[in-house]
Amino acid sequence: MENRAGNPKTIRENNQKVLAQYLFHYGTTSRSNLSNVFHLSSPSVYKNIAQLIEQNIVLEIGEGDSEGGRRPMMLSFNYDMGYIVSMDLKGEYLKLALANLGLNIIGRKEICIQNFQNGQDLFAKCIEAIHDLMKMNHIDSNKLLSIAVGIPGSINQQTGKVNMPPIWFNVGDIKRIEDLFLEAFPTCRIIIKNDINLAAIGEMRYGIGKGFENLIYVSVDMGVGAGIIMNGKLYEGSRLSSGEIGYSRTSLQTTKTLEDEISIVAITQRIKEHDLFNQDGRADKFLSKDQKTINMKEINQALAKKDKELLNIMEDITNKLGMILSNICALLDIELIIIGGKIVDINYDIKAKLDKIIYANIPTDVKTGFSSLSGDEIIFGGFALSLDEILKKIAIY
Repeated sequence: MENRAGNPKTIRENNQKVLAQYLFHYGTTSRSNLSNVFHLSSPSVYKNIAQLIEQNIVLEIGEGDSEGGRRPMMLSFNYDMGYIVSMDLKGEYLKLALANLGLNIIGRKEICIQNFQNGQDLFAKCIEAIHDLMKMNHIDSNKLLSIAVGIPGSINQQTGKVNMPPIWFNVGDIKRIEDLFLEAFPTCRIIIKNDINLAAIGEMRYGIGKGFENLIYVSVDMGVGAGIIMNGKLYEGSRLSSGEIGYSRTSLQTTKTLEDEISIVAITQRIKEHDLFNQDGRADKFLSKDQKTINMKEINQALAKKDKELLNIMEDITNKLGMILSNICALLDIELIIIGGKIVDINYDIKAKLDKIIYANIPTDVKTGFSSLSGDEIIFGGFALSLDEILKKIAIY
């Protein structure tokens, strides 16, 4: 590394990035081990590590075991040198999490989206919540290095407009949202991405998708969407609109989109309009008090009792989703389908049904599984992108 072309400052920064990233990913080690791993001279390692310690990026944490001579001083990445926030705007609540760079989640907040008319007001409340979490944990605001936000719809990075927005919330102008965050946290990196794309990244990096190169994450929640990983990387398309399967149709004879037919909003509407449910009072039981979503507890109890009409609805939903996913798998040679969103909380074996549909229609082996990050897949996708940006620039902090 020392002989790489470039001026001394560039060489030094490159060496420091490599050393810091090694410590970040592989944990505690000694200067002599770093010298061996990267074939750097001892003076070079000592000098670069001294500067990383001065910048509070690396810590000396005590002496290690002796290997026959003087006991070495052990080094560790300082995961508390900075903090990151990730937000999930997927459903009825905005979820917000504050973590250190080791992804130790320090604090969480949930904000009811229905209490806000637009994204500007909602994110102003988020800024207040971030300040509260940081104050509660005695963290200076200048130590917040990145804020990642997952929002529904595709984002035009040039105009700030959200294309194909969800039917249940108007996020607003993304550039104005960025300016709002930067005004509160001027030195912070702001990342705003499609929420389901973040979920796909989160599962690939930290969840059930680890080890898979080609996968699709499908969320059936208030809306319907997918995130596509191809050759280990997020595929966003030429207009950043890939994965918007909620706009697909299962028949030429219908004007309804997949989202109109299988989302939680769609299930709610089906129950409202179901003649038998209205006649015998089941509609009131199966819906929330404000009738804006389903009563999950009552729905699950009825499915456990084999409620025929509810089972028919779930079978129809699964068939429609299975048809779309079969076509995607055939086209892209997908290895793994990950199912997420509120649909997984419904007491219906959607995985087994999808397996049968896909097996019947796809000649290659396609695995299916449920999201494994306990509903935090979007949060962890935001964390992943934040860490990527921070580690790229680690020597300048």
